[in-house]
Amino acid sequence: AVVSTQSTGGPGPLLGYTTLKGLSTLLTLPLLSAVLLDTVQSESARAEVATPMSCLKEAVLRLVGRGGGYHNRHILPVHQLILPTVVYTLSWELVSNLVHATLLRIYRTKQERQHRAKDALMDGVWPELFAGTIHCLVADITLLPLEIIMNRLHLQGSRAIVDDVLDARHVFPYLSCYGSAQQCLEALVEDEGASSLWKGLSAVLLQYTVRIAVVQTAKLALRYLRPSRRDHNDSLSVNVEK
Repeated sequence: AVVSTQSTGGPGPLLGYTTLKGLSTLLTLPLLSAVLLDTVQSESARAEVATPMSCLKEAVLRLVGRGGGYHNRHILPVHQLILPTVVYTLSWELVSNLVHATLLRIYRTKQERQHRAKDALMDGVWPELFAGTIHCLVADITLLPLEIIMNRLHLQGSRAIVDDVLDARHVFPYLSCYGSAQQCLEALVEDEGASSLWKGLSAVLLQYTVRIAVVQTAKLALRYLRPSRRDHNDSLSVNVEK
């Protein structure tokens, strides 16, 4: 969701929306950890079959920090995940809203300079659709390093993905050496290089290439398939004469 300062009359609603977004992220933080774990965890590392109830159980265990062998696992408690998660979520919202508002302002300025009649569909729906795609692209790319750090902090110590390929009967702890976001950043740069902060960038670019192609195709379809303004005016004049 995007809250434009132009349409709401000031930064107040944007600030309120951002605050509510931060609170909702804080409240659903244990569930976010459980969902991330359920997404990447290998079957050999699961103690039970994955179900909605097992995901909820994992969220509760993450919240209380007890049971399920948590005392033997290097899983970060929820309070250490609050800062990186909330910072990422709020940064994404602020960047996306800024880009969205800037793109709409540029489009409206260009439209006013052309002095052409407004089209309810092309000048109303299309700019919002295009700006919505681009603001997600910019936010996802610029905040990708922060997202990687956040995800690794959520997943560390969960025995996800990393299996012993020699005997296929054991798993190793997954990224269990990070105690904070700063330590995670330093370890990534030192052990894997600065390029590790941009892992997954090619997949993000491919995803948005397809999205932009779909949006452009929809624009062309609307432009060439819908009746032109001139034909619409002619039909109106014929109806008036009748």
